[in-house]
Amino acid sequence: MLSRSTGPAVLVPVFVFVAIGLVPPPAAAADPVVWRTDYNSARKEAQEKGLPVILVVGTDDCFYCRKLEANTFRDPAVSGLLATGFVPIKVDATREPALAKALKVQLYPTMVLAGADGKIHAFIEGYLEPDRLTEHMKRAAAVSTTADWMARDYNEASKAVGAGDYPRAVSLLKGVVKEAGTKPVGAKAREVLDGVERQAAGRLARAKDLEGKGYTPEAMDTLADLMKAYAGTQAAADAATLMAGLADKPETRDRQKARQARDLLAMAKEEFRTGRYYDCLQKCDQLAAAFADRPEAKEGTALAAEIKNTPDRLAAACEQMNEKTAAMYLALADSWTKKGQDKEATACLEKVMRLSPNSPQAELAQVRLTKIQGRDPALPAGFKKP
Repeated sequence: MLSRSTGPAVLVPVFVFVAIGLVPPPAAAADPVVWRTDYNSARKEAQEKGLPVILVVGTDDCFYCRKLEANTFRDPAVSGLLATGFVPIKVDATREPALAKALKVQLYPTMVLAGADGKIHAFIEGYLEPDRLTEHMKRAAAVSTTADWMARDYNEASKAVGAGDYPRAVSLLKGVVKEAGTKPVGAKAREVLDGVERQAAGRLARAKDLEGKGYTPEAMDTLADLMKAYAGTQAAADAATLMAGLADKPETRDRQKARQARDLLAMAKEEFRTGRYYDCLQKCDQLAAAFADRPEAKEGTALAAEIKNTPDRLAAACEQMNEKTAAMYLALADSWTKKGQDKEATACLEKVMRLSPNSPQAELAQVRLTKIQGRDPALPAGFKKP
């Protein structure tokens, strides 16, 4: 049965009703509206079609019920909405007293507008002009159709699960579960969400098992992957808490430090192998400064010595350093130029030309310097100024 609510959009197990006077006679051929008089079948129809409902409750001797029928319901805008956008029902309160009582109808006509899900959007007592009823009906239809987003989000979440995009799926599913209540789509969303949570919980159990066996780095990697792949789940939140606890342990910090030293040394060796000697020296200096008590620092020192004790390698490192410094001075010159401080920009550009002569940076610095000095850069032979 329907229940009347004083608040907005109260969920009830019924559809919208419009209070009118009589149960109408069969509609004329020209009348596009087919009024339903069987409440239960109309309610089922609305659910199946996904249409909002308008139920009219009235009596045979109700003057304004007849006026509503003759005037408002004959209006083209109203009849158009009734015919295509609603499941319209008329009920005579004298023939359906239990229904009228359940709705707490006090005046005739009384109109109730609700969604296909039984959620009441408007409870209207008395006669309404066509334009005002049209407004109410459009609002009710708009609110009712917003339920479509739940089905849409559920489908999108299902696709996201199939693609392994669990953070998006979880976000969508939680929204559906929150708003759907006891609707079937809510139950389906909860089932899928529970499945994702179980997968995430399995990852969390794996991380705990690794930690219990002493494989803390591997456990932390598993936790990090879990937090990224299953963001939004309870398991991901638990993983963040567990990782914070592991990171505070002294043995964990020692392992992390060892890993960082190994990674840094590996990068330094690769840079040495590929001739990026300046970058290699930088990594070796970092090892010596941050990991002096570890064997990787000793290896880094030996690697740096191979560069410094070999003139060709050290010369290459110096050239690489000059190129990097020249690039920085070019950027600084641009910054000064944007501020209108040409003197400072000129000094930077001149440094570029000294640091890295005959280089692309020097050529670019010359062009910019010429512009600052008020002269156009020389054009290649065969080209003319526009």
